[in-house]
Amino acid sequence: MKKWIFIILALLLTLSACNMPAPTPTIEQSAGAIHTVAALTVEAQMTQVANQPQQNPTQGEQAAAPTMPPLTATIAIPTHTPIPPTNAPPPTVTPIPCDFLTFGDPIDVTIPDGTDIAAGAAFTKTWRLKNGGSCTWTSGYHLVFISGDNMGAPAEVAITAGTVAPGQTVDVSVNLVAPLDPGVYRGYFKLRNPSGLIFGWGPQSKSFWAEIEVPTLHGVMLDFLAKASGAEWGTGTEPINFDTVGDTDINYGGPDTDANGFAMIKDAQKLEDGKLTGKILETHPKWVNNSYVIGRYEPYTVGAGDYIQAKIGFIAMPDGSCGAGNAIFRIYYAKQGETTYHQLGTWTETCDSTMRKIKIELDSLVGQTVRFYLVVLSNGDSGQDWAVWDSLGVMR
Repeated sequence: MKKWIFIILALLLTLSACNMPAPTPTIEQSAGAIHTVAALTVEAQMTQVANQPQQNPTQGEQAAAPTMPPLTATIAIPTHTPIPPTNAPPPTVTPIPCDFLTFGDPIDVTIPDGTDIAAGAAFTKTWRLKNGGSCTWTSGYHLVFISGDNMGAPAEVAITAGTVAPGQTVDVSVNLVAPLDPGVYRGYFKLRNPSGLIFGWGPQSKSFWAEIEVPTLHGVMLDFLAKASGAEWGTGTEPINFDTVGDTDINYGGPDTDANGFAMIKDAQKLEDGKLTGKILETHPKWVNNSYVIGRYEPYTVGAGDYIQAKIGFIAMPDGSCGAGNAIFRIYYAKQGETTYHQLGTWTETCDSTMRKIKIELDSLVGQTVRFYLVVLSNGDSGQDWAVWDSLGVMR
C-alpha cells in the first residue's frame, strides 16, 4: 500500500514540473552587431509585420497590438549637388567706339604740368595722343579749347595733316602765351571729329590740359648790355633808317677807331661825373655830321610793372673832360610784325659832369611783344661823341 502511495506522489511531482514556467533564455548581442544589422533589417521587419495575418482575439482575451522593434540606427540620405551646365553662353563683347582717345608715352612731350613760364612768354604745348577707337583720324579732326585759362589758344588746331589709324599715336601741339600776372594757369582741351562731335579721353570722355605757373619775378627782365651782342647794329646819316637798321652795317664789338661808328661793351671806364664804372655800352655814330648809330634788339614781351631805366652821358677824357660831348639819345619801339616806330623818349646830352638818369613806364605796352631800338645822333657835328648807356635794362 505504501509502495503505491510513493508511486502516486512521484507521478504528481512529475506533472507539476511540466506545468511550471520555464526561464526565458537571454540572447546577448553586441552594440556593434545591433547597429550593423538594424539598417539592413528595418525594411524586412516592416514587410513581415505587414504580411502577418491578423488574428481575431478569442472571447475573453484582449487583443494585443503589434509592436515594432525599436530603430537603433539613423538612415543617412545622400544630398544632391547640382552640376553647372557646360553650355554657358560666351561673355558679351563690348564694341569699340568709333572715336576713342587714350595717350601715348610720354603724355606731355613738352611743358609738363607746373612748368615755370615767364609772364607774357610764348610757348608750345605738345601732347602724345593715341587713337583708341575704330575710326581713322584725318585732317578733319581738330584740337579745341574747352574751358579754364585760354592762354591765347586758337579756335582749333588740326591734329594731323595725314591720317592716324586705330592704335597709332600722334603728337599734337598748340601755341600758347603765358598770362602776365603771377599764378598757376590750366587750360582744358578735347578733340572734335569732322561731324562736330567733341570727345575726350577714356570712357568718360574727360578733358586733357596744359598747366603752367607764372612765377613772381623782380629785377632785370631785359638787360640791354647783356643782349647787345645779339642785336643788329648799323650807322648812317639822317633820316634814320629803321627798316634796314642803318645805311651801313657795323660789327658789334668795335674797334672804337672805326670811322663808320661802333657799338661795344667797355669796362672800368671813368665817366663824366668822375665815377669809375662797371660794364657800359658805348655807341658811337658815324664820324660825319648829322650821323647816327642804331641797334635793334630781339623781341620782348612787356609784363605788368615793367619799366626802362638807365643812366646816359659820356666817357671822360684823360684830362677829365668829355670832348665835344653833344649828342641826342633816343629809345624807340615797334610792335612785332609792324613797321610803325614809336618814340619812347629823347634826351639831348652835353658834357656837364653829370650822368642823366632816365625811367620810362611801359604800362601801355603790357602784353605786347615789341622790338626796342637804341639810337644816338651826333646832333650836327659828330665831334667824337663817346656816348654811353649805363645800367640800361627793362626792370620789374
